[in-house]
Amino acid sequence: FLEGEGITLEEEALRHAASFLDEGCTVIWVAVNGKPLGILALADLPRPDAAATVRALKDSGITPVLLTGDHANAARHIAAALGIDEVHAGCLPEDKLRFMDERSDRVCMTGDGINDAPALKKAHVGMAMGGMGSDIAVDAADLVLVRDGIGEVPHAFQLSRRMMSAIRFNLTFSMLLNFAAIILASLGLLTP
Repeated sequence: FLEGEGITLEEEALRHAASFLDEGCTVIWVAVNGKPLGILALADLPRPDAAATVRALKDSGITPVLLTGDHANAARHIAAALGIDEVHAGCLPEDKLRFMDERSDRVCMTGDGINDAPALKKAHVGMAMGGMGSDIAVDAADLVLVRDGIGEVPHAFQLSRRMMSAIRFNLTFSMLLNFAAIILASLGLLTP
């Protein structure tokens, strides 16, 4: 656009902008009265507790994957800052759905936007961020975090594991109790 307006940019300014692009920033050029004034570098910042959340998930044996519609440089930069090894950038909603289909293991999808809704619905467990999330994402999810703290995700996994342990214990106990009652009834020691 600037070149179309007859504004030329110096090589040093272009190199400076390229360094921001390599870091995953979106670069906006500013010109006033036909002369380049500078650039604005915009970047998404991860939530303050995101790195600790990723570490907690990894410590629990869960492999975090970043699926994002963002540019590859921005996605790689965020993933590196958080310690996420697998990154899929430039994802459209159908790319996220395809990711869910291609996985043979169980997938928990966490998201908050309209673009996440189909994948939230398709995942084994869809987890939406309730406070900031779109209504469509919240409706599509199996689980909604009322507070937007992403740090609650590991807690949800721990809670679900404890719940599954309790269910298994209860099923085992009730089966053993039923078998014991059948044996006692067949011996005539237990009546209806």
